[in-house]
Formats: sequence, structure tokens, C-alpha cells
Amino acid sequence: MKKIVATLIVLVSLTSVLAQPKRIGTFRFQKRSGAHMARVIIQTRAFDPSKHLKTYDQKSGNLIDGRVAYGAEGTPQAEIAFIRFYFDAKAMTVPKGLFADCYDPNFDHGLLKLTFSHDRQRVLVTMWGADGAGAYGVVWVLRRNGRHSRYFRDAF
Repeated sequence: MKKIVATLIVLVSLTSVLAQPKRIGTFRFQKRSGAHMARVIIQTRAFDPSKHLKTYDQKSGNLIDGRVAYGAEGTPQAEIAFIRFYFDAKAMTVPKGLFADCYDPNFDHGLLKLTFSHDRQRVLVTMWGADGAGAYGVVWVLRRNGRHSRYFRDAF
């Protein structure tokens, strides 16, 4: 009986570890639409609190480096280091200001999707980040002409 209980405890503890989303690394996504292909590469790294100024504002909540910290209820685990966007093999810069405040991104189980616009001049990258009350959705609108933008969606 003790062996069964011990085995159950080990299995339950492993499921919580395995259920944690993978947040650190390089993540590649691509999508085709007709003759067009879009590719997005997102590199994340562990959040280093010594390289950031973390404050709290009653109105806005957690701030990191003076900006609202999406997905950061406390200290985030991960931050986006860079996003590379390729439209029909042409590389385009995605400005850091479009992702620097998006913490603890989720890449598991379809939580990031690429969608072409009807005219195939834009790619919408929808990503859900964080967990629980800090969850957020961001949509990056990556344009073929390089004039990118973003907007946030409510997680609930």
C-alpha cells in the first residue's frame, strides 16, 4: 500500500511539471496561403530581474521598465528576446517596442497562430500569454510593407 501511495505522489507531481508550458527557447511557425509563405521565429530567454526596473502602479498594475507588463502578475519567468518575420523569404524587422512588454508567452497546444489577411498583404500572429488572472492575448499585424502594429485581446 505504501508503494502505491508513493507511486501516486510521484505521478501527480510529474503531471504538474509536465503541464508547465515551454517558455524558453526558439520557436518557429510558418503558414502558406496560395503562393505566399510567412515564417515567424520567436526567441525567448529567462527573465533576469537585475536587468529590468520592476515597479507597481495602482492604476496599471505591474510595470517593467516603465511599461505595463502583460502576463506578469509577479516576476515573469520568460521574456521575448526577438521576433523575426519572413514574408516570401524576405526578412523584416519587428521592432522591440511591439513585444518588449509581453511576458511569459505560451507556445503549447496551438496558443500561437498565423493567419493571412484576405488580400495576403498582412499576417496576423495571435499569441496567448501567461496563465490565470494574468493571461493576455496579443495580435501582431505584420505587414508585407514592414509597417507592423499590434493590439491586445482580453483573455476572458
